[in-house]
Amino acid sequence: MNSRLTQTLALFVMFSIVRCASHPKPQKIVINPLAERISALELDLKDQNREISRLNQLVRELRQQKTDQKNTEAKAVEVQPAPPTVKLSPQENDETHPVSPLMDEVETIADSSQDSMHTYYRGLELYKGKKFEDAIEAFRAFINENPQHVYADRAQFFVVDSYFLMKEYGMVIVAANLLESKYPYSQRMAEATYKRGLALLEMNQEAQAKAALSQLIKNFPKDPSAELARKKWAELSKNSASRVQSN
Repeated sequence: MNSRLTQTLALFVMFSIVRCASHPKPQKIVINPLAERISALELDLKDQNREISRLNQLVRELRQQKTDQKNTEAKAVEVQPAPPTVKLSPQENDETHPVSPLMDEVETIADSSQDSMHTYYRGLELYKGKKFEDAIEAFRAFINENPQHVYADRAQFFVVDSYFLMKEYGMVIVAANLLESKYPYSQRMAEATYKRGLALLEMNQEAQAKAALSQLIKNFPKDPSAELARKKWAELSKNSASRVQSN
């Protein structure tokens, strides 16, 4: 009896050992925190690379749109018609536009509708109304704002004539010299030179007055002012001869 019990117990123990050997106890798996961090960073890096690629594509598209827009604008400019121009030369009549003092012949755009013309017309109205000081101020403002305008030389001439009518002969000479230096091809240059000659006479500078009249006759022989200058020059020469004889 005892022998059988012992055998049974031995078999039970052996069975338990075999069962434990065939079903080992699972071990707890420990993950390295550093490995988790590396894995997370790799995922972030992939996301960032995708975002960078998307932004680069967007930049390329924007640059292409900008290039296309510039090309479109350039083509639009090319097909626009050129503005009307007026060719000028010293031989044209007084109704034409003056020539730039920088060259013998130039193309200049005339636009009488622009706002600056209001200043010119205001000066002209003041000049016709014999408000010469105010007219000079308006003409000078117009010239300062538009020194290359086709009416700039005319405005300067009216400054010359306004001073002449005010009998401020010194300023006539200064204004006429300014017209000659800035707008030598002005259609009003001959008349301004004649005014300068008369102003010099009024200031008792006869020799310089005759020189101015001679310059007018030489440079503008067909201008109506040249005929006046010839008569005045002959008159001065006659008076000079009379003074010599009387002495």
